Amino acid sequence: MTNRFASLWALTPPPDAAVLWVETTDQALHFIDGLFMTTDGLANVRREYREDNGRKFYKLYVSPQGKDDVISLLKHAAKFAPVGELRWDQ
Repeated sequence: MTNRFASLWALTPPPDAAVLWVETTDQALHFIDGLFMTTDGLANVRREYREDNGRKFYKLYVSPQGKDDVISLLKHAAKFAPVGELRWDQ
């Protein structure tokens, strides 16, 4: 009997998601989360944050092919909610 899934072993896994840290407020994070919930897996907003000189940066996991779209959406969101500096993890 042949393995009908043998061809799947030749596939390479998708690249890992990129990490983007977004400077924003606790309240604005809910707006940003709602924005990305309307997209199809473009980014995943986390409640994890780190502080830098009193500024909060929240973590977003971004699909590798969606980086430009995420930046564009965040720039548009900045018209309605506080969105500050954006930092990609190295």
